[in-house]
Amino acid sequence: MIARIALFELRYWLRQPMVYIFFLLLAFLCGAAVAVDNIQIGGSIGSVYRNAPEVIYNFHGLMSFLGLLMVTAFVNGSAIRDFQYNTAQIAFSTPLTKSQYLIGKFIGSTLVALVPMLGISIGIIVGSWWPTIDPERLGPTLLAPHLSAFLMLMLPNVLFISAVIFAVGVLARSTIASFISAIVLMVGYLIAQSLMSGLDNEMTGALLDPFGLNALDQVTKYWTVSEKNTLLLPNSGVLLWNRLLWVGISVLVFLFGFLRFSFHDRRKKGVVSNEDGPALAVTAAALPNVERRFGAKANWKQFLHAVRMDLKAIVTGPVFIIVMTLGVAQLISSLSFVTELYDNVTYPVTYNVVDLIQGSLFLYVIIIVTFYSGY
Repeated sequence: MIARIALFELRYWLRQPMVYIFFLLLAFLCGAAVAVDNIQIGGSIGSVYRNAPEVIYNFHGLMSFLGLLMVTAFVNGSAIRDFQYNTAQIAFSTPLTKSQYLIGKFIGSTLVALVPMLGISIGIIVGSWWPTIDPERLGPTLLAPHLSAFLMLMLPNVLFISAVIFAVGVLARSTIASFISAIVLMVGYLIAQSLMSGLDNEMTGALLDPFGLNALDQVTKYWTVSEKNTLLLPNSGVLLWNRLLWVGISVLVFLFGFLRFSFHDRRKKGVVSNEDGPALAVTAAALPNVERRFGAKANWKQFLHAVRMDLKAIVTGPVFIIVMTLGVAQLISSLSFVTELYDNVTYPVTYNVVDLIQGSLFLYVIIIVTFYSGY
């Protein structure tokens, strides 16, 4: 039964355009960052190969954090769908156990959340084929670094995000609560990063990082350019301990949500009376005579109303919020490295900053315009 529920979640989400939109978004972003200098993910690539293993690791680590809201959209949707559409009691009236229901939904939503992340590797591979790249800046296309980055960085990070959001979703049964939790997790992580930067013990900072970025930096910071171009992540040391620690925490978070979850709606308060109330007299209301107009003024008002309605639906929708949040986060990350170019320190002159902003956000503008043109 667990497998059937997980497969149902997979089939449901793979029929939704959001999966492929996020896949293409990550593929285009990572491909553009490999092919074009003005588009950066966590700073400039520097003097290493543009498709070096170290670049692949950095992209997977950073995008697993920047894609936090993407994972939230899938996991939260699976967690609260039955409650949102008022079908929960129908499902709970079947011979379905709590473990089958929760584990099946969690596995299915986590697997779906990993699908768009495959776009990172696709983007890097396709971006390295861009004709304007100097062939001397490219190394061989190897699958081992992509597999290593996916298993060591992406999979544990998505598992951690999924566990937190799924626990919040099944307990609060609210989309707002899940997305607030995701934003708190994102902001809290950034604040914690700034606080941990002052720690004298680098091992502690590396272990306490749920996304493994500090551990990754500690492993690779003493690598030479040649090693960054060739070496794979070691399956030992601080990075392995970090991954095991946060996978264990993910399991504990899921178990907390599992133990607290109940098929009964604990939010109901009081007793609903079955007694009929006093009969109310029904009187017909007098309706005024309305003059119907179909001229230019009426058309203009209808146009403005349609614009307001569609604009509100777009800017409050999850796709727009996630894409724009990802764009702003990526822009902030790029601006923090505006003084670094090809391992050289430069001044943040206006044309460099403007080019960086344009290059970072242009892709997101194209994605939003393209998506909502056919929405």
